[in-house]
Amino acid sequence: MSVVDENKVDGIGISKEGEKLILLITDHLDWTNEYEHLIILQNKINAYINFLETEQYKEVYPKKQFGFYCIEIHFKYEMTLNCSKFIDRVNEQLSEKNITLETIVV
Repeated sequence: MSVVDENKVDGIGISKEGEKLILLITDHLDWTNEYEHLIILQNKINAYINFLETEQYKEVYPKKQFGFYCIEIHFKYEMTLNCSKFIDRVNEQLSEKNITLETIVV
């Protein structure tokens, strides 16, 4: 699974403290077509937000209540400036829902 598999969760887990649900997005795409890449990433993030808002995670963790949610994006390639701006903007919008985006370049 990866960023291009829009309706699949790439990975799911719980923080060590047990209060945060972590969803993983694996992004192997390069930035040759930046616009298309950002659209793919946006669609995947939107699918994850829907996954959280509709509490589909309860299929995996039926008795668990979470106070915070994190969408962790693992990029194969360094983010572009526009991607960084996009991530910052999305984080601003999601903060009221206790959802954060974290990025890692592997």
